[in-house]
Amino acid sequence: MNPRRRRMLIPGLLIALLVVAAIASFTGRAEGAEERPVSRMSDPRITESSGLAVSRAHDDLAYTINDSGHDPVVYAVRISTGETVGVTRLDAHMTDPEALALHDGTLWVADTGDNAAVRDEIALLALPEPGPGDRSVTPDRYRVTLDSPADIEALLVDGAGVPHLVTKVIGSGAVYRLDDLSTESPVAAARLDITAPPLVTDAAFAPDGSSVVLLTYLGVHVLDADSWRTRATLPLPPLEQAETIAYTDPFHVLVGSEGENSPLYRVVLPAVASRELAAVPGLGLLVLLVARLSDQMR
Repeated sequence: MNPRRRRMLIPGLLIALLVVAAIASFTGRAEGAEERPVSRMSDPRITESSGLAVSRAHDDLAYTINDSGHDPVVYAVRISTGETVGVTRLDAHMTDPEALALHDGTLWVADTGDNAAVRDEIALLALPEPGPGDRSVTPDRYRVTLDSPADIEALLVDGAGVPHLVTKVIGSGAVYRLDDLSTESPVAAARLDITAPPLVTDAAFAPDGSSVVLLTYLGVHVLDADSWRTRATLPLPPLEQAETIAYTDPFHVLVGSEGENSPLYRVVLPAVASRELAAVPGLGLLVLLVARLSDQMR
């Protein structure tokens, strides 16, 4: 290669290499829970946090809700400090709220708890994402029926905005899909041909649709979003009772617990880089270009 042309290519090659190295470094970090919690939710009103959703519209903000026996209130919490910065009171009756999910500016609340497996109907409530500050909201209510009563503590919404529910049972759990929800009449949940692990207490789809996480009393299960096959199972952080999980990005989740002064732990997920890296626009072409330039410069 002409020496002058080689000198012109070197800066671009170095930048490309730095980009590839940075992404590889980010996706290759060791998985598992950090030793110390990110924060603790110290608000005395939050004693049985049973749902968690991380905002995409507001930095450093998550939402949580207590389960049965508490006021119908969603709390907005600073992730970094655990401080409550917003209270949204829901003008709605709820029997046992157990999970939260966020999608496209809508906050979903799963009134699906049924420890005794006796409820004829469960329900999802939907409201615009509240953000910080205090307010009162009347949510939309969607009634749901199952093929048989079951305790459900996991709600997750896919990239198309379709809610899914996962049962909490001692044996293999079931996964339901909720299409064509209506505020007018109950909708029958469709049971999918998917087997979930026992005792699922929460779940979430990754922001980029690449994976699913299921939280159980036994661990954090990372699944392929298409097949729902398990990619990895990680040990739990030191929690009193693992009840909540939410993605902060495709490679990290927050895991929380019931109880007073409950901690939020950040868990680094396994490096399942192939799909994530392929989703980065132009990255494959960049890698190929680096390789060819490297060959030409030898």
